[in-house]
Amino acid sequence: MSVLILSLALAAAAACSAWLYRRLRRLQSELDAQTAGAAAALVQAEGRRIAQRSSGEWLLLPARSAQEALWDWDLADDRIRFSARWREMLGLPPEEVLTVADEWRSRVHPADRAQVLVDIAAQTAGTGDRFSSEHRVRHQSGRWLTLQWSGLIVRDHDGKAIRVAGSVRDATAQRSVEEQARRDAFYDTITGLPNRALGLDLLRRAITRTRRQGERRFAALVVDIDRFKAQNDALGHGAGDALLQAFARRLGTAVRPGDVVARLGADVFVLVLDAVHEPDEAERVADRVHLLLKEPLRVLSHDLVITASIGIALHDPSTETAADYVRNGELAMLEAKALGGARHVVYRAEMREGVRHRASLEHDLRTAIARGEMMVWYQPVFSARDGATTTLAGFEALLRWAHPSRGLLGPGEFVPVAEETGMIVPLGTWALGEACRHLMALAPNGPHAPWVSVNLAAKQLADPALIEIVDRALDVSGLEPRRLRLEVTENVILSDEDGARRALETLRARGIGILMDDFGTGHASLSYLHRLPIGSIKIDRYFVGRMDVSAECLEIVRSVITLAKSLSMDVVAEGVEQEAQLTQLKALGCEHVQGFLLSHPLRPEETRAMLAPALRVAAS
Repeated sequence: MSVLILSLALAAAAACSAWLYRRLRRLQSELDAQTAGAAAALVQAEGRRIAQRSSGEWLLLPARSAQEALWDWDLADDRIRFSARWREMLGLPPEEVLTVADEWRSRVHPADRAQVLVDIAAQTAGTGDRFSSEHRVRHQSGRWLTLQWSGLIVRDHDGKAIRVAGSVRDATAQRSVEEQARRDAFYDTITGLPNRALGLDLLRRAITRTRRQGERRFAALVVDIDRFKAQNDALGHGAGDALLQAFARRLGTAVRPGDVVARLGADVFVLVLDAVHEPDEAERVADRVHLLLKEPLRVLSHDLVITASIGIALHDPSTETAADYVRNGELAMLEAKALGGARHVVYRAEMREGVRHRASLEHDLRTAIARGEMMVWYQPVFSARDGATTTLAGFEALLRWAHPSRGLLGPGEFVPVAEETGMIVPLGTWALGEACRHLMALAPNGPHAPWVSVNLAAKQLADPALIEIVDRALDVSGLEPRRLRLEVTENVILSDEDGARRALETLRARGIGILMDDFGTGHASLSYLHRLPIGSIKIDRYFVGRMDVSAECLEIVRSVITLAKSLSMDVVAEGVEQEAQLTQLKALGCEHVQGFLLSHPLRPEETRAMLAPALRVAAS
């Protein structure tokens, strides 16, 4: 009996005062077998005195913190009393006293009321003595506060909860900081969409649901904006973020309720389509994205029509992780880009084999120069003046890779890898030095000595050491600067036109020729002719190859030759493979031609025989 009395007294004391609670605890610890009766009587008396203390006295006790309010809820009468701090916390007038519990409950956020009732019912119906709850309460101004409630439950002899008392503190600022930290960790700051971490987590959940539900299917679509950098550069600072925001909003209208749109990084997004029953459903969503993008996006003060490349990774039981689905989608997206963009491609297993092949190629490429596997071949360029087609004018240097297991590889098979990995800079530096050295060894400097043209990639043109690299190649070989031509394409210039112009003007001032390759295939080739120090134009093989079957291509070739002559520029027509094409080019006044009809690319030693007549002419 004494133990029961002591427990009730302890509960009452804990509900009223921390110091009384500790006092009774000390009394309990002093009980022993000899004095149990006397001590129990003392505790019973102490408990009665505590129970007689009114709730008003309780509310006058100091809280653990000056920022906390105290409360005392009589469950039988359903009346709740608060300390003055409660009124301050909610912005209530000093004279307003809330005693009816319904008035407090009416201030609870509608979305939280059900959970508050569950908290109260579950904790008072049990046997514990602790109460806790966190929910939002309306401030007098109308804003919502997040409040943390903690207290002790007082029970009668039958264990029924009759009273709850404790303290409440304002956790609004803390929760705001935590929410912001959560958003920073899982949401993209520019678009507000789930970021890569949360996007992958949501994709993992889709995988888990599919495994549990058997027949359920999903799809992941990786979406990349076509020519995003060019759009960003054209619009100026800040436009990129605005474009991403507008694009994200447009993507959100393309998906269905329950689907996910997340930003993986840069201009790449992922759509996680839930409950995809047929593969066609994923492609229909991709079609919807393409259709929606036909309408201009409003970016700052501009209306932009953009396109996107989409890779679709359908559910596959053999694909285990979210990262694998994204990787598969990216592979399909890259193929869509390679096909010209503005389309979607569904991932196929053989794409992964292509990645392994590419990775192996990249590994081998890193040591190819050191192992002596790289070679420079030369395709002759002939003069077409006065109807002559046998006079050698120069060479175009072309890279070849004698791969130990894959055989002889052309530049199209490894140069893209070199450009993506940055290895194009050391590779291009080596090729430039080799071309200058070979040409000087085959044909000494002289009035009629042939020239050599060497291609420059974007990373080479952007390399601050480019001028020094070119100067060193000329100094070491002894080749005169006028015998070197550097070929650039519009795509190379697009990455940094101002930087490209400065570098090309410096090279041109040294007497080095600048040649624009693939002329006519870009969007702004004509505008570059007066903005850049271009001395020669190379007409793309596509137009040359169709001159005899397409009136439009013939007219383009004619216009380019006429334009070049008016600007005192040299013209080289590449891809000449038929006599009819050669005849037409001569008639149009094209100055130089190259192609398989005249000569295939040659090894360095094969060029010596071709150079012999030219050298004899120069000697005479």
